[in-house]
Amino acid sequence: MSKQLVVMSRQHQNLDRFQAQFLLPKYWLLWLWFAILWLVGQLPLAAIRALGRGTGALAYKFANSRRRVTLRNLELCFPEKSAAEREAIARDCFAGAGMALWESGLVWFGRKSRVQRLTQISGLEHLQGREGKPTLILAMHNTCLEMAYGPLALQHSVKILFRVHNNPFWEYMAQKGRGRFNLELISNKRVSQFLDHLRSGHSGLIAADHDLGRKNSVFAPFFGIPTATVTTPSSFASSTGAEVFFAYGYRTRQGYQLQVAPVPEMPSDDIEADICHFNQLIESAARLHPADYMWMHRRFKTRPDGAEDLYKK
Repeated sequence: MSKQLVVMSRQHQNLDRFQAQFLLPKYWLLWLWFAILWLVGQLPLAAIRALGRGTGALAYKFANSRRRVTLRNLELCFPEKSAAEREAIARDCFAGAGMALWESGLVWFGRKSRVQRLTQISGLEHLQGREGKPTLILAMHNTCLEMAYGPLALQHSVKILFRVHNNPFWEYMAQKGRGRFNLELISNKRVSQFLDHLRSGHSGLIAADHDLGRKNSVFAPFFGIPTATVTTPSSFASSTGAEVFFAYGYRTRQGYQLQVAPVPEMPSDDIEADICHFNQLIESAARLHPADYMWMHRRFKTRPDGAEDLYKK
């Protein structure tokens, strides 16, 4: 094993452990950033959201590539809307992303009771009494992930399969902050550990709605477009015997709402049908709350053989 791989492996094993290197000068700016996040976490929600909207407005103005991708995604998915309507959704989406940046201060450093009070969960009864039963929760990449799933974990123990941040100090602080909600994370480099967790009768959550290329993917309709979608929602459930649930969060005027519902159609003996159904769940939620979905990613990057590039200039 190469030296680089050994270092990466050790980082994945010590995500929640303080390291002496975090005191080095190269991390001092991050210390300042986390101090600012702590201060923001004490502000009223209206102030946090105003700060987020301002941050999102700046990003919309200067993040040219992300803005173009967002507008193109909305053009592809909502052709029935006018250009002005799609631009309004795009601006709201960037505002949501700006809020997400500052909301992490509320989740990581604010009072747990406050976060719980701000987030309402519907359908929690579907997860009650499932101790000892493999449970797979399918999620989507919304801009209020931090605010939605922390309170869920306080009510129902769950581990999340996630991508480790490249900066170990950032990951350490994120782990400590989320850990206050009993929210445990497993690196996506350790899929076998996540599956063992499910098989042992516990709950796990994945958000599998990004384009990760052709490997382990099928082309399933998403807003009527053949879209490369990883098969993990089906294969994970089938290989572990897990029952499947769908959860998505969105912002409300007063705070946040998380919806949880069973997906009895999954898993089936047809992986492609399962993934089609998964994409339909994501699409339905995105249609209801389009401003809360992360449209900044190139969801239609991988195309079927012979299909045109949907992001050509």
